[in-house]
Amino acid sequence: MRIYTFFHPHQRGDLPHLKTATTNGFGHCLCVIPTTAGLGHSCDYIHLHAGDRYPVTVAGHPEWWACLQGGLRVLDGDDERAVLACGDIHTPEVHQAVELQAVVDSVLVRAIPQAGEAGHCNAGAAEFIAIDAGEAEWAQHLHARGLVWGVCHRGVLNLQWRGGASGGEVQSTYLQPGMAFAPEPDDDYCIDAMLSGAGLLCCMQSAPAPASAPSGAYAPQGERQAA
Repeated sequence: MRIYTFFHPHQRGDLPHLKTATTNGFGHCLCVIPTTAGLGHSCDYIHLHAGDRYPVTVAGHPEWWACLQGGLRVLDGDDERAVLACGDIHTPEVHQAVELQAVVDSVLVRAIPQAGEAGHCNAGAAEFIAIDAGEAEWAQHLHARGLVWGVCHRGVLNLQWRGGASGGEVQSTYLQPGMAFAPEPDDDYCIDAMLSGAGLLCCMQSAPAPASAPSGAYAPQGERQAA
């Protein structure tokens, strides 16, 4: 299990203002889940200040954006392409130059795929899920659907796992908004919500593994999803 945190350092204000090939033109940004971790995607956590505007052009492969906090407008000149509230997902057009405008202080997650075989890039699938206290078997459902990584969206989640790297010992951590986890292939893990309505932003493999549960058996009402 790999745990990534970007909430507390950002609140302290001790992160550098990054401008890299994937973040140029954005505001305060931190690459949370790097492609070098072998996960096939990078996950940029981007803090946008109210009223600021940031130009961006998506490269020649699909990616997706998810609003974790606040509200954002996606503008193409004077045209409004999309409005993202907290818990919304947007898939921008490839090679389309747009501008992000933060209506209020906002947090955006930008998932950028890594080229695979024959240069193929796929950003996978994204969705927000809500987990109520006492709900069981969420981890099994996510694993069956090919969870790549998850970011705590709201509330507090208790993540427990046991894998080869831990020598069989059970380990646990509390995920607060702004913390992410990426399971290893041999990890056995479970997720419990400490409060009802805890939220998780999930990045799934584009071709989910077959699941034994019937379709829709565990999808919370009002779930937003993007392919």
